[in-house]
Amino acid sequence: MYSIYHFTLPALMWAMVLWRAPSALGGTRASRFLWGFLAAIAVALTTRPLEVDQVIRTLTGSPDLSVLVKHLAGLASNYCVLEYVIAVHGRGPQRARDTWLRLVAVVAAALALTVLFVFFFEHDPGAPPTRVTDAHLGDPAVRLYESIVYVYLGIATALSAKLFWSNRRSVPAGLLRAGVVCLAGGGAMGFVYTMYRVVFLAHQESRPDVPGRGTPDAVSEILPVISLLLILVGVGLPPLRTLVRYVGDQYALWRLHPLWSDLLHAVPSVAFGPRMGRTRDLFVTGDRTLDVAHRAFEIRDACLVLRDRSAVTGAEQPVEAPGHAHPGGGAPTARAEAEWLFSVLHGEPDACRAPAPPPAHSRTPAEEVAWLLKVASAYGQLPRGGAQAVRRAAGQEVR
Repeated sequence: MYSIYHFTLPALMWAMVLWRAPSALGGTRASRFLWGFLAAIAVALTTRPLEVDQVIRTLTGSPDLSVLVKHLAGLASNYCVLEYVIAVHGRGPQRARDTWLRLVAVVAAALALTVLFVFFFEHDPGAPPTRVTDAHLGDPAVRLYESIVYVYLGIATALSAKLFWSNRRSVPAGLLRAGVVCLAGGGAMGFVYTMYRVVFLAHQESRPDVPGRGTPDAVSEILPVISLLLILVGVGLPPLRTLVRYVGDQYALWRLHPLWSDLLHAVPSVAFGPRMGRTRDLFVTGDRTLDVAHRAFEIRDACLVLRDRSAVTGAEQPVEAPGHAHPGGGAPTARAEAEWLFSVLHGEPDACRAPAPPPAHSRTPAEEVAWLLKVASAYGQLPRGGAQAVRRAAGQEVR
């Protein structure tokens, strides 16, 4: 458990803090509070290693200031997570008075902890920092100090779990909803940890005065780890959803590229923007969903232009609509359109004779992309013996 608390969790939290920093600086109020929550948790976890405690002791001269820093950072994290869930999932407009009351409450709690720690605690330079509370649990000042910490933690975790859980169905199903459920689970586990600590501390006046830091309670160590891991997963899943969508869009662009490139050589007027090579396309960052839609529109517009040209030259038109000739629809009809496009684009009517399909029925953008992916797949499977000669004759190629 030492390596988890003193290296793994702090490293994960600081990585998350750095990752979320750009969205916090230029994002919404909720994004800033989420980043503040992660940063406060990272600070609290960073105070636990002996090396950090020694640095704080050397700089300040206080033998146990790291304990106060940890608890103040914990208060800040509780405040930020409450503001975050209220900003994201709160019901109705927020009144300025309520916002100020929550801020005043956390500032008052922080001042109370500081006053109790500085003026009423017994500080032993020869003892580990955690002994400032563990060795004096029966002291009224320590009990009040611990009460403030766990009352605030209990309220924050309970409200967070409730708000996340009650709003889980208001977000789209999939990774985003799974992230909200994980955040609710992290809040619930934090509340369980709070209740356990309250019961645990109520049943003992003080811990045995053993040398060193002593043996920590296993449950008290495991529950926060589970809570933090659930929170990390919950925060990380929505960006993972964006990454999955980005990879899917890139894959769609990769599959559409051969058909799209050939069509733009034949009908360059339908292009929305500059043409790009297939490999270079992989290194374009940002949201590619709009690029997929643009490419689908370009392909469909080019097909319509070619169909009009075929009609002018008297090309044969099919009697049946796509999907009627094949009970399964889909793939056979996509192959028919691919064969027709191949014959028109590469001038090989003898190799791929196919009548021009009629205009497609009304489809949603997602259905249109799915259909064109089938056409592109069938197009790529056709023999391309004369294609390169046609390209060289045209004197242009997309690179």
